Amino acid sequence: MRKSIISLALALGLALPAFSDELTLRPDAPTRYTVSKGDTLWGIAGHYLKSPWQWPRLWNMNKADIRNPHLIYPGDVLTLGYVNGQPRLSLASGASREVKLSPQARIEDLDQAISSIPADAIEPFLKRPLVVDAAQFALAPRIVAGPDERITISQGDSVYATGVAETGSWQAYRLGKPLLDPDTKAALGVEASYGGDLTVDKLRPDIQTLRVRAVAEEILVGDRLVRAPKEQFVSYAPHPPETELRGKIISSYNGISGAAQYSTVALNLGERDGVEVGHVFGIYKKGGSIKIADAAGKTRDTALPLEQAGRLFVYRVFDKVSYGLILDSKGAIYVGDLIAPPETE
Repeated sequence: MRKSIISLALALGLALPAFSDELTLRPDAPTRYTVSKGDTLWGIAGHYLKSPWQWPRLWNMNKADIRNPHLIYPGDVLTLGYVNGQPRLSLASGASREVKLSPQARIEDLDQAISSIPADAIEPFLKRPLVVDAAQFALAPRIVAGPDERITISQGDSVYATGVAETGSWQAYRLGKPLLDPDTKAALGVEASYGGDLTVDKLRPDIQTLRVRAVAEEILVGDRLVRAPKEQFVSYAPHPPETELRGKIISSYNGISGAAQYSTVALNLGERDGVEVGHVFGIYKKGGSIKIADAAGKTRDTALPLEQAGRLFVYRVFDKVSYGLILDSKGAIYVGDLIAPPETE
């Protein structure tokens, strides 16, 4: 697998990013750090590491810890020490708040814990966008009428639907843009456009009545209904892929050109490729071509090296597509930019 990826990279004239096993601390890394409200795992890691995605190594996490890390709360005190010459970060035993690491001992609300990445930047996208199969989506429950035969529907309105079989919360969607692999042109799914939230009022056998709780963009007669997902809390520790996954950015949410920090982008890699929540990728841009003259004055075209232009954190994964938040960038990020494991600085 690794050999085939390297061969592909060489065939494309792309240099693979450089990696190192060294865990490099920042020269100003604090020996003690008190967690504050608004902190994130990524942000705290940036106080200690030049490569924040190496956070699990600093905490000496195993694979299970990465996927289900101990929650960290405002008021916790982190201490930096060394084990066998390697830096290690841990919770101070004498913190102002009692700290118990056994899973059953944490009773505090999840919303008090700090998230992996800025919660306000991803909260709207934890429930959307939704990647669907168009044929299956066409079988979903559907809004068939609005109030007073109006097409456009507002907050507080009652609407009528068919196919709703359960009470509770639902979301309105309509088909949006198709997501295509930029190289093979294969269909990866269709991005469904989110309209808003609804709650079932009356569950009848033929026609169901729902009330609109919130409108995001617009809710229209003909929209399909999908069960609202449960609340999510992104607590995965940031970590690089275990394999040399390489792909491309295929879409910027809402069609924004030149995405920047805290923008959401879609990738042509998903669960089937081994992508999981918490993966950190480097974003790379192809260098331009320049002419170089040799000693005899003969010129040749030479491609400039691939350069890392930013990093992103994957927070939502579908079968063939995943969504990531751009955590930092040296400039605008565009559809078509390459993604691969991040460089070690």
